[in-house]
Amino acid sequence: MQGLITKSTGSWYQVQTVDGQRFDCRIKGKFRIKGLTTTNPIAVGDVVDFEMEPDQQTGVIHKLHERKNYIIRKSINLSKQAQVIAANLDLALLVVTLASPRTSLGFIDRFLV
Repeated sequence: MQGLITKSTGSWYQVQTVDGQRFDCRIKGKFRIKGLTTTNPIAVGDVVDFEMEPDQQTGVIHKLHERKNYIIRKSINLSKQAQVIAANLDLALLVVTLASPRTSLGFIDRFLV
């Protein structure tokens, strides 16, 4: 089955299918470490293929489709790795304050690039 990641919590991902059904899924162990350059292999917005586990209400993600774009940041804990915040975005909004607290122009610039 194919679906869209709508929620990521620890090692669990919520996957929504085209018909609106939602399933809690995990990723396979080999998938977790294969060519990994980010702290999280799957992010909200990713399109994945998954299979339901026999006799359970949970699934296993076995394929990540190619991303058209993503938002990434340097990982807080592991400075050599990055964290994908979201993938396959159509729209991004930045809400900032005008006066207090002061929003630096550098912050806005980093968001736009």
